[in-house]
Amino acid sequence: MKVLEGDREPEFISLHVEADDDLWYLHNIISPGDRLKMTVMRRLEKQQDMTRSKEVPRKPVTLTISVESVEFQEFSGTLRVLGTVIAGSEDAIGQHQSFAISPGDTFMLSKDVWSAQQKKLFDEAVENKFSDRYYFVIIDDETAFIESLKSYGIQSLGKIDSHKTGKHYTSDYSEEKYLREVYESLSRILPEDSSIIVLGSGFTREKFVQLAKSFQSKFSFLTFPTARSDEGAIWEFLNSPESEGILKDFRLSGDTRLVEEFLKRLKTTEEASYGYEAVKSAIELGAVEILMVSEEKFRSEQGRELLELAENFGTSVHIISLTGEKGNIIKNFGGYCALLRYKI
Repeated sequence: MKVLEGDREPEFISLHVEADDDLWYLHNIISPGDRLKMTVMRRLEKQQDMTRSKEVPRKPVTLTISVESVEFQEFSGTLRVLGTVIAGSEDAIGQHQSFAISPGDTFMLSKDVWSAQQKKLFDEAVENKFSDRYYFVIIDDETAFIESLKSYGIQSLGKIDSHKTGKHYTSDYSEEKYLREVYESLSRILPEDSSIIVLGSGFTREKFVQLAKSFQSKFSFLTFPTARSDEGAIWEFLNSPESEGILKDFRLSGDTRLVEEFLKRLKTTEEASYGYEAVKSAIELGAVEILMVSEEKFRSEQGRELLELAENFGTSVHIISLTGEKGNIIKNFGGYCALLRYKI
């Protein structure tokens, strides 16, 4: 994400969205009551004109809305912001307006107050701290999955069947043809110089990497064996020591390690806590080492109050994305989890 003009609070900042990862950050930065200014296509005719013709043309108009709700549609690559028009065309003032923000769009944002965590997320997005892009191929002799690792989760890009078994079984099955099809799919959908991590059980994984390298591919490949050969292999890899050296600075990898440490402590040392009231009490005792909050709770009034308390006590805070396995674990524990300095 680029800052085109302006600075934080209280004036408008002009922002350019470069990637869908930016939308995840903006989803957690933009809050109800903020002001957004953007040029959109809108029918400006009065209501009586609308009833006479359903073919009223849309015209570009710059509007400012007071934000009421924000929704991130991660797999369509759109951030939808709904609010009431407070400036712009006189015909539009007081009406509801939705802004659909996607990569490539530019808009302006103004906030009265930036929380410490919102500032941290904003800086991460602008600095492109997690801009490296990794892709996964999970493969065995029957199926290959192509997945993209994002800051906030994992996105499925495709699935390829070998047709070796099942109802699509054919007697002319060729392993080389199957592996070539996987490689050609990567060549069509991934940018050059992509980093691809190949996972799976059995020998197919290694055969695929050997074939890909024989094509003098511009992709870079790493390969690791996993017990699973479905999408769950990614989480298996993220939990492994091998991933730490590669993805140690990747946000989703950080989420995974923190949640795993929380579960480990919960079972062994009990230096962990969860639930709003229990975590709040632990913060007030100065016992919380790291506070983990689901992004859903982060955007709630209750969550903001807890974060303010944590900031007052100098507690480290980490926002956990709900997109993926680890986010669901935190959600199931009430959305508030903590690693403690000592057992309470």
